[in-house]
Amino acid sequence: MSSRRALGIDVGGTNIKVGVVDDRGQLLRSSSHPTEASRGPDHVIRTVARAIDTLLDDDIAAVGLGVPGALNERGEICHPPNFPGWEVIDVASRLQLLLERTLPIAVENDANVAAYAEAHAEGNNTAEQSLLYITLGTGVGGCIIDRGTIWHGGAGGGGEIGHVSIDVHGVRCKCGSIGCVEAYLGSGPLVEHALAQLPHHPHSSLHAALAEGFSLSPDLLDRAAQEGDGFARTYLAERGTMLGAALASAMNLCDLSTVVIGGGVAAAWETLVIPAAEALRSRLLLSIRPRLSVRPAHYGNDAGMIGAGLLALHGMA
Repeated sequence: MSSRRALGIDVGGTNIKVGVVDDRGQLLRSSSHPTEASRGPDHVIRTVARAIDTLLDDDIAAVGLGVPGALNERGEICHPPNFPGWEVIDVASRLQLLLERTLPIAVENDANVAAYAEAHAEGNNTAEQSLLYITLGTGVGGCIIDRGTIWHGGAGGGGEIGHVSIDVHGVRCKCGSIGCVEAYLGSGPLVEHALAQLPHHPHSSLHAALAEGFSLSPDLLDRAAQEGDGFARTYLAERGTMLGAALASAMNLCDLSTVVIGGGVAAAWETLVIPAAEALRSRLLLSIRPRLSVRPAHYGNDAGMIGAGLLALHGMA
């Protein structure tokens, strides 16, 4: 039992990360490959298959994949918003045809597998663990864990906090709705909106950084804010307030007191997440507020791989 291993795969908008995971949630080795999602589902699935083959050995008992989009009752991934050309895809069946040997394949939403890893992190009492997980990256994903189990909702799309509207007159999201969290806090929109506002702030140090050839990124915004740039600090704090309002709505609705925040953009903890936590606390119901816990993801950017691997192994139990 203790020697069982799985391949956990995190299919992100930018990179596909593949890791060997044991049943204690330890990541033993990993690799990363460009997603190139614009080239369509066939290309992405072939890339996943090649990545699996490079790490496959006799100790691998199963494969788990975290993929953007909702999972329907047939186990198909539906309409991932940042993957052009994907509609309803049976990833497991198509992937199995490309592998060197037959393996059990578990497919789940990418945010859900990351949340699953956090709920099963060492020391957690998963029978009692309930939390909201949110990942800030290319998109904004979310998951609700109810006593250690992923809550899927009626048709597999539960927990999609990235597509909660925070501005009824706001910008259009890639999903087709208006004012979604993802349309403001996904890494692309976060940078695009900052670039649009930057000309109105001529004293920002970001002008010099861009003139030197740096590209604006969430990391550069965070560094500028930490170094005292007024525009960057105010901008990220405003985006944090938006995030906090969305989190409060979800947690009030579901009576949750713990939120775990992961993803690359969450590295801006002081400048983005702390303002979000302050906005969240001020908007929470009084019955929830004393129990509030906001914490960074235990597994960081490895959560997707680890959760996918654990889910595949637990599905075999």
